[in-house]
Amino acid sequence: MENIILTNAKLIDGNIVNLIINDEKIEKITKTLKTSDKTTDKTINIKENIIIPGLIDTHVHFRDPGLTYKETWKTGSQAAAHGGFTTVIDMPNTNPQTNTKKAFIDKKQNAQKNSTVDFALHAGVKTQKDVNEILPEKPASYKIFMDLYDNNTLDEMFKYVSTTNKPLTLHCEDKTIVDHNIKTLKKDPANSENMITYSYARSAMAEAIAVNRAIELAQKYNNKIHICHLSCRETLELVHAAEDKIDITIEATPHHLFLDNNTYITYGSRAKTNPPLRDKAHNITINDLNEFDQIGTDHAPHTMEEKTQDTWNTMSGIPNLETTLKLLLTAVNMGNITLKDVVEKTSQNPAKIFNIPNKGAIQVGYDGDITVIDMKAEGTINPETFYTKGKYTPFENMTYKGNNIMTINRGNIISENDEVYENQAKYVY
Repeated sequence: MENIILTNAKLIDGNIVNLIINDEKIEKITKTLKTSDKTTDKTINIKENIIIPGLIDTHVHFRDPGLTYKETWKTGSQAAAHGGFTTVIDMPNTNPQTNTKKAFIDKKQNAQKNSTVDFALHAGVKTQKDVNEILPEKPASYKIFMDLYDNNTLDEMFKYVSTTNKPLTLHCEDKTIVDHNIKTLKKDPANSENMITYSYARSAMAEAIAVNRAIELAQKYNNKIHICHLSCRETLELVHAAEDKIDITIEATPHHLFLDNNTYITYGSRAKTNPPLRDKAHNITINDLNEFDQIGTDHAPHTMEEKTQDTWNTMSGIPNLETTLKLLLTAVNMGNITLKDVVEKTSQNPAKIFNIPNKGAIQVGYDGDITVIDMKAEGTINPETFYTKGKYTPFENMTYKGNNIMTINRGNIISENDEVYENQAKYVY
């Protein structure tokens, strides 16, 4: 691990500073370097570009183990580094699912060997015994996909996790409503070729009912809950009404902030996600970002063959790690959000919500996780340049202004000017 000095680095408040990173930690932030400061392996002139804390993505699907033809820890983490992320938290729906102690340990060991960025793991929920056995391995949270279970089973699962003092991370869609809507819409053969139908198969009501159920169960068992990829205005209002009753946080994804279901008309099945893109009567936008606690990419790549089936058989999920920061910085340049918003939603709050130590801020004593951004960098989003195996995105051909030009993880440069380098990752807990 190199000890480095970053000179002429601009903070988001406009101050120009020099940053000394020693033994993986930020040792000093100073406007003037002394002669005694200059004993280091490498000095990098940031040239008054802006530095922000390394991005933290608490919602990725790296597909490893079991589905590595879609993504691996190596390719997924390279995509993270390329996109300005220094820490990721992987979801448990791999094969096998990460819902037993053995599966959890196996995935952690695999990631430690192959990941380019620091990481943690969400655990699945199987039985009380499994939940308890995983706990000493320090999961970031326990994750439940509510669209897969009936209400009685969900009640039991919330109860299991309540004994752990860990957050419960939730995919909120009601199974009964989703199953009913899909069965009904499948009766019309034309819907198989009409992707916009998918917005109504997994409806806004399905999300709202699941969120309401989650709030009720969290009150019953005193769970801290984190709702992933909240996509509807109505659901946002439900959450705000519950904030004085329970410990609840919410995540927005880039595709729900920047797109609506008209994207299905132009981009088709490749834009399919769960929950789906919403119509303008229900959707959230970038103007709603201040009402969310954080952004999660929900990076979920598939093969092109899996993404080009009909409405019902196309797999849900898109790669987002290499587009998210470009989109957010473009929004900053357009005056829709601020750089402070970006740091808060992609670094500061994710670290707080999931209790990640020494990350999420540029402070003395914190990990030397730095993303260097050039607010004037311009280009067009091109999936052929991605490091992820998922070479598609509904943001294809969109122009951007603002991009990361260097990613530093604990003082080690892991990406620079679209090149990604090897790194020894760490489990963050």
